Amino acid sequence: MTQQAEVTASAVQSGKRIAVASAKGGAGTTSLVANIAWGLSTHSDTQVACADLDFVTGDLDLQLSVNANGALQEMLQYPTRLEPLIYARSGVKVTENLHIFTGYSARLTQAFWPDELEFEAFSAFCQRQADFLIWDIPAFSLRDQVGLNALCGSDIQVLIVEPTLASIRRTHLLLDALKASAETQTILVLNHTKPEGTSLITAADVARALGRQPDIEIPFAPDHMVASATLGQLAIAKKHRAGKALQQLVNLIRGEQAATGRGLLRWLKGA
Repeated sequence: MTQQAEVTASAVQSGKRIAVASAKGGAGTTSLVANIAWGLSTHSDTQVACADLDFVTGDLDLQLSVNANGALQEMLQYPTRLEPLIYARSGVKVTENLHIFTGYSARLTQAFWPDELEFEAFSAFCQRQADFLIWDIPAFSLRDQVGLNALCGSDIQVLIVEPTLASIRRTHLLLDALKASAETQTILVLNHTKPEGTSLITAADVARALGRQPDIEIPFAPDHMVASATLGQLAIAKKHRAGKALQQLVNLIRGEQAATGRGLLRWLKGA
């Protein structure tokens, strides 16, 4: 490699692509995306971009307390026009180092859906601008090749499962699909959306059914998680069990510590 080529290669930034998804809707995917994005951006030297693939019912902007725009759809439709100035102007700035990209439509019907080349071009573009690109992948899009490939082709896959039979069954199918992505990292998050004491399915049951322990468990904390979804008050910024579990997830994504599975929740309960 020539000296000029070495300089060119080193100048091209390639951030990590993270896809957050659940096999069944209603598992809290968007809330986790918002918390992960905010948690990663608390490091002042880290640039973070997050994008919502749900153009009709997405609410990532509400989670982060900003006013969304529809720029993402245009960026996906015309990937050859992408340049750093477009990134700065089209992304809604949440903080100095956190940008959100949305393509929300005023209509209730899906008027636009990207093809794989458009999705890949936009993702690669954002990865040249940011250290982390986080995609909010809606459950319905996993039935489409674009959505499924978006999940499988990411560097890190954050897969959310609830302690319900439907969620476990569909998550098992997704984990089988992700086994082919040997070079990627799959983080399994067990999100308790109901009181743990009243659930008929325990964390141990989930682990047996899926053949692996959850890497992170988020305890049932409606007061904090609902505040995140309705008031834009992110749970990760609060000092409680759910906030600590979310910070553990961010640390795991950054590679700062290993997953501890069920032991994490026991530690959090004692905190």
